[in-house]
Amino acid sequence: MPHHWQAWDALAKELNFHFTLPKLLSLAGKPTPEILQILCTEQNITDLDIPAAVARKTAIFVDLEQQHETKLVEVVMEIARAAKARGLPCAVATGGNRKQVAASMKAAGVETYFDAVVTCDTFLKAAAAIGVDPADCVGYEDAPLGMEAIKRAGFMLAVDVTKLPGWVPKLAVGTGKETPAGS
Repeated sequence: MPHHWQAWDALAKELNFHFTLPKLLSLAGKPTPEILQILCTEQNITDLDIPAAVARKTAIFVDLEQQHETKLVEVVMEIARAAKARGLPCAVATGGNRKQVAASMKAAGVETYFDAVVTCDTFLKAAAAIGVDPADCVGYEDAPLGMEAIKRAGFMLAVDVTKLPGWVPKLAVGTGKETPAGS
């Protein structure tokens, strides 16, 4: 999340719109175009080229990912490693951009732990991509919107990773202050 925030912060300054870390955290799980549309509506911005802004945010994010080490959510990776060792399929389901997700996974060296990456209608498509009925799936999520989406998808279980032992709270970039886990 820190690189996402840095990319959003840079984009907001570059394109002259208001965006805060608490606002980003409240929208966690929504795709970038949808976040931009929400911001435009809330701030009465009528002249923002959303596809161009999405491309610019992606470029900033990918650049940050290449320059800085991607931080893994170790408690989630422990689950993915254990699942892979048992031959269980795993998928990444995200509201993020495919290019961003691929860059993050490659930078972290974790792409081999996941059988599919789904970036649209995420949870149902992730289950389909690994050939598992949603009712037999467990979804892991760190954002309230994602928890709701897992439940709507009919998964057997929705696990809030912010409640797991070993969860490290997100840091508010540039402030040194922790944000509430799961926010």
